Amino acid sequence: MKIIALICASFFCLQLQAQSDKTIDSLKRMIDGHPAQDSVRVKSIYQYLRATLFNSADHEPYIREMLSISRRINFPYGIRKGLRMYTMYYGDRADFQRSFSYADSLTSFLRNDSSYAAKREMAILHWDLANNYNRMGDYARSIEYYFLAIATFEKFNDKNYLGSLYSNLSSIYTNLSDTVRSLEYMNKSLAIAEESSNDDLKCRILMNHANELLNKGKLSRARDVLDKAAPLIVKLQNTAYSQYFFYMKGDLALLQKKFPDAIAHLRRSLQLGKKIDDLHQTAAVMSLMVDCFMAMNNLAESKAYLDSTLLLAEKTGQKKRKKEVYDGFALWYEKKGDYKNSNEYLRRSVALHDSILSEENNKQIASLEMRYQVAGKEAEIKNLRTEKELQQLTIRQKSITNYILIGIAVAILIISLLFYRNYRQKQKLQHQRIAELETERQLNATEAVLKGEEQERTRLAKDLHDGLGGMLSGIKYSFNTMKGNLIMTPENHQAFERSMDMLDSSIKEMRRVAHNMMPEALVRFGLDTAMKDYCHDINQSGALKINYQSIGIADEPIDQTTAITIYRIVQELISNTMKHAAAATAIVQLTKTNGQLSATIEDDGKGFDTSILKQSKGIGWTNIQHRVDFLKGKLDVNSGPGKGTSVHIEFNV
Repeated sequence: MKIIALICASFFCLQLQAQSDKTIDSLKRMIDGHPAQDSVRVKSIYQYLRATLFNSADHEPYIREMLSISRRINFPYGIRKGLRMYTMYYGDRADFQRSFSYADSLTSFLRNDSSYAAKREMAILHWDLANNYNRMGDYARSIEYYFLAIATFEKFNDKNYLGSLYSNLSSIYTNLSDTVRSLEYMNKSLAIAEESSNDDLKCRILMNHANELLNKGKLSRARDVLDKAAPLIVKLQNTAYSQYFFYMKGDLALLQKKFPDAIAHLRRSLQLGKKIDDLHQTAAVMSLMVDCFMAMNNLAESKAYLDSTLLLAEKTGQKKRKKEVYDGFALWYEKKGDYKNSNEYLRRSVALHDSILSEENNKQIASLEMRYQVAGKEAEIKNLRTEKELQQLTIRQKSITNYILIGIAVAILIISLLFYRNYRQKQKLQHQRIAELETERQLNATEAVLKGEEQERTRLAKDLHDGLGGMLSGIKYSFNTMKGNLIMTPENHQAFERSMDMLDSSIKEMRRVAHNMMPEALVRFGLDTAMKDYCHDINQSGALKINYQSIGIADEPIDQTTAITIYRIVQELISNTMKHAAAATAIVQLTKTNGQLSATIEDDGKGFDTSILKQSKGIGWTNIQHRVDFLKGKLDVNSGPGKGTSVHIEFNV
């Protein structure tokens, strides 16, 4: 899909209005019908080149003739257009060395021309250079030249050019993952399309937008945009647009796993592609056909389209497409169970990938060297007229050499700094990972301690309730039986009753201790009921008046470990309030909203200086902090002497 996206971007970066097939045939006849080597033939050739930008395979001879005639008859219009068409032609073929060379020639030609036509031509050239840098992956330079072009066309208020420029700029920001700016410029582009009466512009912007949405995986929105473009496709009757429209329809259906629909659309695109002989786009369509049949496990059709795509890739010199085909063959042989051939094609893919990277690096280096050579030659031609100019040329060449050396030194320094920063970043990430592992280890240890503590509490509570409680109840029953069978003096009877009262008190105290260790209501009825019972018991004891409030947790299921931990935190905080705060009343509030549970415990006690908590080593406060950390919660304590205390805790549940 990456290669396809680049082809699409190249197609929709065109700034000139494409024409219908009938118009193209008419323009071709005009050239053939006017053999005279004059300005009329030059303009006819240029109109034909404009109309066939979507299929520029045969452009080079026409551009060469156009430029040759214009220079011979000194026709500035033809020279400008010829140099720019060569810039576009070689840029489309990734021959950036030649493309930049013609761009420099056009810049020199327009340098002293301040006319409207020259400024407009320069703005379009900036657009072409932006496209070149986009293809090279230098997005920063690409954006720089896009803005140069935009500045001129905004000054001229040329909405047709601005609509396409904004659309292309949106695509650049999408590649940079800058969704805010991408959306900003796409909205500008769509706004111009809505207002424009230019159906061709509308169609290009809509299809560019649909392509972006497909690449982002927003399939329903992409479908809506394509539906909006459909009437324009019918109206314009442009074969290239129609071919690309059905290509995107096929891509959409493929992503939606509607494979029969995808195949139907892609076959329509292939039929249209034969009319304009666009081999690059045909290869892209065939690549999607491979994906369709591979997804349907139709290995016979997959093999046929893989073979066809490979032939086209070799014919057009598309190395990236060829690598994609190798990957497809590797998968095909894997599905066939032929792992030997699968591994062989994977090896070819890796080797070709390395070759592509090396070739692209060499092209960029050669392009930069060519720009320096062209600049040096132009300076030499201008300064060889007099001895003084020769001296100036020598000085200038030395300066350029120094600048180059300084530039190389700065580049080495920047690369070194980048390597150092990368090393430091790796170290930082490593330390961060170690800290995370240590925190995780501590949390695991805390979890083990807390779980062990709760298990021990549960065991002790059960032993107290079932063991000691049963024994005490048995003793009480025996005493009651003895009471009916013995004759006691009033003094002995009074002593016996006191003993029974003490036994009842012991049973109640045992049950209270067992309940505090593991409240039965917490296990059976959940956190909300357990908290109500706990606060009710405190109120009944008279030690503290507690107002309990719960919001959103009455019928909400909460993990038992989480519920027990929160119960213990509240229990410890209320215990601290009763021991240290000298409070008359307290509020306990539990709230659950949007997957977050918060607990607030407030009292009207004497308060304290919260700074002492940082040095506090008390078991109670340490247990509270450990339990909050165990639940990965946030703890906030607000207090001050004479101001009471408020503790707020938040957890994700």
